Amino acid sequence: MATSVSADKTRLSQDPIRNFKFQVDIFHPDAAIKQSIAQMGFTAVDGLNMSTEMIPYREGGWNTNPHKMPGITDFSPVTLSSGVFYQKPGMWNLARQMFSVNWGGGTLPANTDYRFDMLIRVYDHPVTVGPGAKTSTDLSNAVLAFQVRNAWVANVAFSGLDSLSNSIMVSNMTVHHEGLEVFWGKDQVNSLTSASSSTNLF
Repeated sequence: MATSVSADKTRLSQDPIRNFKFQVDIFHPDAAIKQSIAQMGFTAVDGLNMSTEMIPYREGGWNTNPHKMPGITDFSPVTLSSGVFYQKPGMWNLARQMFSVNWGGGTLPANTDYRFDMLIRVYDHPVTVGPGAKTSTDLSNAVLAFQVRNAWVANVAFSGLDSLSNSIMVSNMTVHHEGLEVFWGKDQVNSLTSASSSTNLF
């Protein structure tokens, strides 16, 4: 029996990370918007990827195949999904601010960027007892983190209304950004948790 228990613990340490236990932090320069965002909870995060374009080059003396050189690297938009709550307008406030910025009617102080950073922590699971089981107050059980830099809201969409369905309203927010970094393991991820603002976090 002791051998079986030991084997089970070894297997847990080799399991892939579950994708359903995560926390999103948005570090925005506008205090009011930052507060409304802090009250949100996301059900899904998509688009965490990067790709490098290929530049083909053909040479006259080499006609069988083109040379392939690396071009620019780009990052896909990140889409965050959440249920619609009548007291949590965080997504909509972000979208409205982006509209105001484009029309010159923004409310941010001079020389304050409208862009924001995001930190997405993924937590180990299963954890049934101890401080690591609580993600809201204890971040020590995060094992993976995605850092998104210089993001701004491009789109907010609400699900349709249907009196014949048995569904909830869901909103999606798509943000463009300029960089993605991944932190692996508790040591790297926990080094990000001690800061309180985007200035000293990234």
